[in-house]
Amino acid sequence: MTAMIEASLKPAALRMLAWGCLWSPLADNEEHQEAWEVLGLPGRFEDVRIEYWNSFHAGMPQPPVPVLLHALLQCEGAGTREDLMRVANYLEVEWDERRLPPDHLGPVCELYGLAIEREEPVLIDGLRDRYLRPWVVAALAALNNRPAMMGLVQRFLNDL
Repeated sequence: MTAMIEASLKPAALRMLAWGCLWSPLADNEEHQEAWEVLGLPGRFEDVRIEYWNSFHAGMPQPPVPVLLHALLQCEGAGTREDLMRVANYLEVEWDERRLPPDHLGPVCELYGLAIEREEPVLIDGLRDRYLRPWVVAALAALNNRPAMMGLVQRFLNDL
């Protein structure tokens, strides 16, 4: 995140963009560390990197806590993706070739951050109450034996 972008965004929007980066498997370790620092999380990302990947990204048939919202929330995927694509279209989000599914937690955090930045209360409430908070509740229940990751998800909840 460049200093120019950071200076021009509302702090809550910047934090959501940092969360979006942190949840993204497309970000490299340096980008994850930068997001970690923006969020003021304790220690270094490298200290929890393996537990993070094993909790949220790696697993067969899926990780213990999927960051695909429909998977963790056990709802229909196509409808969830369509709903979030409508939000993205309303916010005039342009996608590049390197992108995640629209119901992945990373892009949803970015949409939430844009809604905060543009002061869209209906979108803010809808994304938070329909997707983000329910994901947190389900994630915390699934992480009952991983205190470091529970702490990370709790910090995320605090920013919602």
